[in-house]
Amino acid sequence: MAEPIRQVYGDGRKEKLVATWLAANFRWELYPTPRFYFMDFLVNQVKDGGYANYIGGLEVKWLNKSINEEVKFPLQKLQKMWLTEPVDDEPQAFNRICIRYNDGVLLAPASAFRYGRPVYGLTRADTNEHDFNVVFTAAQDLTRYIINAVIDE
Repeated sequence: MAEPIRQVYGDGRKEKLVATWLAANFRWELYPTPRFYFMDFLVNQVKDGGYANYIGGLEVKWLNKSINEEVKFPLQKLQKMWLTEPVDDEPQAFNRICIRYNDGVLLAPASAFRYGRPVYGLTRADTNEHDFNVVFTAAQDLTRYIINAVIDE
């Protein structure tokens, strides 16, 4: 099984490409968070007339693999996202995870990753760290959140 998703050099540029695509396709304004914050962006949804509502945070990941391949997502990051869900009566207000694959985009609520049991295993081969991760295959486990679009570099 592969290592979990983690930040690597060059991800900032790729995150901006995904953010630009999301802003254009969903009428969102995305505001970058400080370095080392557990999410990449805070999101406002733009309404007609120029108004905007805060609809939660967004974590963006760029994977060079198929949407049919297994992925490990760090449980600690998910727990932080679950604990900071916006408490609001706005139905669109929740934290999101967006994963860019070679053959599609996964845009899912953080709460969609609460299924199953976390798996304890290798988190980083370079430091031999072990931790809990949520293991999923987007094409099988999260099909309703897949967008048939390709975001190129």
